[in-house]
This record gives sequence, structure tokens and C-alpha cells, in this order.
Amino acid sequence: MALDHLQNSGLARALTDLLADLAELVQKELQLAKTEITEKISARLRASAWMVAAGVLGMVAVLLIVEAAVFAIASLGLALYWSCLVVAAVLGAGAAAAFFHGRSLTEEELLPSRTAKQITQDIKTAKEQLT
Repeated sequence: MALDHLQNSGLARALTDLLADLAELVQKELQLAKTEITEKISARLRASAWMVAAGVLGMVAVLLIVEAAVFAIASLGLALYWSCLVVAAVLGAGAAAAFFHGRSLTEEELLPSRTAKQITQDIKTAKEQLT
């Protein structure tokens, strides 16, 4: 009887309504978050597509500049095939220089050697103080 009285009371109905409203609010917030994330991902994908298009157009522009250099050298009286070889040699030398520079940057050890030495020294010092 007390349980029936409690279930029929205004407080129980108010709590039930409050919990239902809270559950609905959480569902709406989750849907809003899902929509916002979807919009942000699609915006990033569109931006990425534009950046890829810019990269492709930039490569075409670089190739046209290289072609213009070949024709400029050829217009000085050098045969077209020699002009191509001169430009290719210059580009190859630049590529080799960039490669060797990049390789020299990667010769450093990947592990943090200074930190490892410091930790080893700390352990040694701690052992000396404990003994």
C-alpha cells in the first residue's frame, strides 16, 4: 500500500519525468555531437581535396618551368636534346644534394642518448648513496 502511494505521488512522477527529460536531452546532445563531428570531418576532407588539387597544379607548374628552361637553353643555339640533358643534369645534382643532406640528418641516433646517460648516472649515484 505504501508502495502504491509512493508510485502515485507527485514526487515520483516528477522524478520519472525528470529522468525521461534527462535521457532525451542526452540523446539530443549525442546526436548534436555526432552531427558536428561529421560536419568537421567532411570539411577537412573538402580542404584535403583542395590541397591535393593545389599540389597537382603546382607540379604541373614546376614541369612547365623545367620545360621553359629547356627551351630557353635551346634558344641559345644548343640542340634540344642537349638542352634536356643539361636541365636533367642540374635537376639530378639538386636531387642528389637534397638526398645526401637528408641522409646526413637521419644519421643521428633515434634513442635519447643524453637522457639515457643521465638516468644511468642517476641510478649509479642512488646506488652509491644507499650502500
